[in-house]
Amino acid sequence: MSDNDRATAALLLKNANVLDYLPVEMDGAPSPRVELTDLRITGDRIVERGPDLAARDGETVIDVNGRTVMPGHVNGHHHLYSTLAPGMPAPTETPRNFQEVLTHIWWKLDRALDADAVYLSAVSGAWDAMRCGTTLIVDHHSSVTAVGESLDHIERGIADVGLRGCLCYEVTDRGGPGSRDTMLDETSRYLEKIATVDNGDGVPTFRGLAGAHASFTLEDRSLEKLAEVCDKFGVGIHIHLAEGTTDREICHDRGWPDPLERLDNYGLIRPGAVLAHGVDLTPLDLQVIEDKGAWLVHNGRSNMNNGVGRAPVDRFPSRVCYGTDGLDGNMWGEMRTTFYRGNETGRGPLGFVGAERFWIGGYQLAREIFGEPFGSLDAGAPADFLICDAHQKTPLATDNWLGMMLFGFHPWDIAEVYVGGARKYRRGDPAPYDGDASRDAARRIWDGMRSM
Repeated sequence: MSDNDRATAALLLKNANVLDYLPVEMDGAPSPRVELTDLRITGDRIVERGPDLAARDGETVIDVNGRTVMPGHVNGHHHLYSTLAPGMPAPTETPRNFQEVLTHIWWKLDRALDADAVYLSAVSGAWDAMRCGTTLIVDHHSSVTAVGESLDHIERGIADVGLRGCLCYEVTDRGGPGSRDTMLDETSRYLEKIATVDNGDGVPTFRGLAGAHASFTLEDRSLEKLAEVCDKFGVGIHIHLAEGTTDREICHDRGWPDPLERLDNYGLIRPGAVLAHGVDLTPLDLQVIEDKGAWLVHNGRSNMNNGVGRAPVDRFPSRVCYGTDGLDGNMWGEMRTTFYRGNETGRGPLGFVGAERFWIGGYQLAREIFGEPFGSLDAGAPADFLICDAHQKTPLATDNWLGMMLFGFHPWDIAEVYVGGARKYRRGDPAPYDGDASRDAARRIWDGMRSM
């Protein structure tokens, strides 16, 4: 059994320069702090924190000698199914709007996936995320012709890397009611499976939500069924909302209310709901999201890539975080690109305060979904953290942590990643999947896309 597969029963980190976010309690906005301290880990949790902790019998002692230790990052909206997209065939016609981007690119990709490709997309995408310091992924899956047990394939891929995940299947009416019902069945099957897992006193590895594509691809009856699933399992919906003007325009063309109003009419805008993008939302929409206690996830680089416009991030509600929408697992890259983009034409709307609340919001979202104090490295918190290299160029302190996150830290600074007290990654480790198989799956997907 390798080190990556073996959980550390007892571990003591000495002399760690720890950046984390308080409080441990679930309520209240966490605040950052940096301090030189020791961390004692038993099983999958931090059990003690303080200076000069003495080693106990059976503990593995690691002196990190002042290197930076911080909680693993959280990706609030990802599409692992798109991991094998880089290099895919260009559309035969240049998309003129977001609807055509979906039709000519992404909806071909999700129809070309088979079960093996779903797994390989998940394991390779999770490995990419791990190497960027991301340890928890809120994923949003679609594989229209390979629906049954697809969430198990995603789970297996994430587990083979060693990350945590919150999974859902993206229900849509694009394939008609029969296809939709298959997706709803997969959703219920997985949520039932998750409900039977007894984590005991341990930290859950997986959670689930009820997934959906977007209002404009869902009939009224589908929204009603999704609300029933949410009620039955006590979960929120994970859905694209107002990713661009297309959502609103198509809803109006079909005689439906605005997307947010329509979802709210079915009780889907509620605590625990995860709403991705929010580019085309009115001030009233944003207030409704705030009042209902739902989450809004900003995916700045994806918005730029798909040409859907710039989200009004300065007016986003209090429950916000970053996601990558399938581009990659690099949360540092997402954070800084969003910040830079806001400054492109002068000091932009996000600013330092906004960058901080979106970053810390990822941990708040994970706390709400998992019921665990992610983002903290205090006693009782999950032992999910990364250890940086010793060659850090400038000092990290509580009063400059955000500047360091925006300008100082990069994925290549990560030496090791631990999840649940076990080391899951050390720079130079081999990937936990077969590269030849992954490339073969990519070619198979691309051939399928060409034939559509």
